[in-house]
Amino acid sequence: MAAKRVVKRIFTPIEDFLRTETSSGVILMLVTIFTLIWANSPFYYIYHNLIELPVGFAIGDFNMTKTLHHWVNDGLMVIFFFVVGLEIKRELIQGELSSPKKAALPMFAALGGMIFPALIYASFNHGGEGASGWGIPMATDIAFAVGVLSLMSKKVPFSLKIFLLALAIVDDLGAVLVIAFFYTDKIVAGALGVAIVSFALTYLFRIVGVRNILVYVLLGIIAWFSVLKSGVHSTIAGVILGLMTPLDAFYNRFNLSEMLKSSVDDLIKELNTDDKEDNVKTNLSSSAKDHVYKIKHFSHESISPLDRLVHTLHPWVSFLIMPIFAFVNSGIRIEGFSFESFVHHPISLGVILGLLFGKPIGVLLFTYLAVKLNFARLPRNVSWFHMTAVGFLAGIGFTMALFVAHLALETGPILETYSKLGILSASLIAGAIGSGLLSFCKDVDPNEA
Repeated sequence: MAAKRVVKRIFTPIEDFLRTETSSGVILMLVTIFTLIWANSPFYYIYHNLIELPVGFAIGDFNMTKTLHHWVNDGLMVIFFFVVGLEIKRELIQGELSSPKKAALPMFAALGGMIFPALIYASFNHGGEGASGWGIPMATDIAFAVGVLSLMSKKVPFSLKIFLLALAIVDDLGAVLVIAFFYTDKIVAGALGVAIVSFALTYLFRIVGVRNILVYVLLGIIAWFSVLKSGVHSTIAGVILGLMTPLDAFYNRFNLSEMLKSSVDDLIKELNTDDKEDNVKTNLSSSAKDHVYKIKHFSHESISPLDRLVHTLHPWVSFLIMPIFAFVNSGIRIEGFSFESFVHHPISLGVILGLLFGKPIGVLLFTYLAVKLNFARLPRNVSWFHMTAVGFLAGIGFTMALFVAHLALETGPILETYSKLGILSASLIAGAIGSGLLSFCKDVDPNEA
């Protein structure tokens, strides 16, 4: 029984995460289809005017007005990247990346899955107007990839889902580093200094035990705004703050039961000694309330800030922020170029072939090397055929790929259109091939999954 409780404690949060990603992937797909239809309808001007609507505020001479599109990409997506930072930290400390033995396979796979797509893209665009877009086909979209894998759950060992999840998280980390180091034009030292001070204060307050969430929200806003003005992309602030979030609870599980038992016993004693004539009243006495507040405090602080934030923010990111991002970024109007020009353009070719072939080749080759060199071994009940299917699913690039495309090719709207259409086309084909391959796998025994 104890072993079962331990297993449940480990895998329940992962299963909840996977279920959220599955639902989010379906919603993202529906939003993307709806937006594409709207963007290519006679009512396109309504969509265009909406996402380019100026939104902001002014205080005296200070004016902070940006388009809705800009607020989503540079503001709302900071929360997405904050959750990415939280998930990366949890995986690095407690999850599939917490030890060299665990991390080797997904890290090798992710590395190959980043290098080969970038090389393929660069081979088509070296010295051309789209040369800066080599980072576009590097990252795997967690929501879509895990969503497709979960739809084939009867054919997929649970260990394969964990592997893909870890691979995608390493991919995200790689994409974050690419954004930080290669898509930063110029640095404003003063603003960057303010950001560094904000991060330092956040760390200091964490060390001295400040628990008020409003303090960290205020410092986070200052850090975000400072990074935005520094020239470094503002979403990096979200990742850094996520990585700085404590993973340890204030009260550990070993003394929690004793503290709760003591407080509950005191509460019961207080309730039993209340004036029986006051039993018509529904309110607790002040002493009883104190004990209830203690129980609430112990319960709240027995869960780490990182786990609480992931639990609170992940549904908002999955079901609101990512669909809004998809809405403002996937409204691609297909006009001004032909299908022939699309399939022959170096940007669309680089993106499509990078995602569709670079990803599976890189994932499989580097995974094979890791296994043959005894750095890692395949997950339980997973075959090389499974890994081939996952290699194609890793070619589903959406959220991060669209984000990098916006950064890399923002000076050329037509170039960005080629890249976005390439991303959507390759992701659709890669998802179809990956799920098609999985359909040939035999059903997994529930007792062995």
